[in-house]
Amino acid sequence: MYDPLRSYIFAGIAERGGEGFGLYFPDLPGCVTAAHTLEELPGNAREALELHLSGMIEVGEPIPPATDIGALPHDLDVDEVGVLLVEAHLAGEPTALSVTLPASLVARIDAAAQARGVSRDAILAESAEDLLKAG
Repeated sequence: MYDPLRSYIFAGIAERGGEGFGLYFPDLPGCVTAAHTLEELPGNAREALELHLSGMIEVGEPIPPATDIGALPHDLDVDEVGVLLVEAHLAGEPTALSVTLPASLVARIDAAAQARGVSRDAILAESAEDLLKAG
């Protein structure tokens, strides 16, 4: 069941592919991604997982429990590179919020939002996410 206050962690199997690497989630058929380098793979995997889970929630499909990493199936036809544990944070429903900020800061936020073609809310949400990731 979807919980907007929870993150979801699923194991992804990384494999060598034609011109780079691929990754699939055994617990989530159809949830796959690829990258030219191993360094790009974790970011692409998180994006694919978040998109896939959001789609499941949107159509009312239940999110399955993640398989324990030690119980993952091994496919002999796959040139496995390793297993990645990928964490997804889903946005959930938006919540209206009232904040008070200095006018000069609001002007800088609005200028950054306009330059990127996004809303003020998007800039504030991204900044908060970055701050929380940094710990």
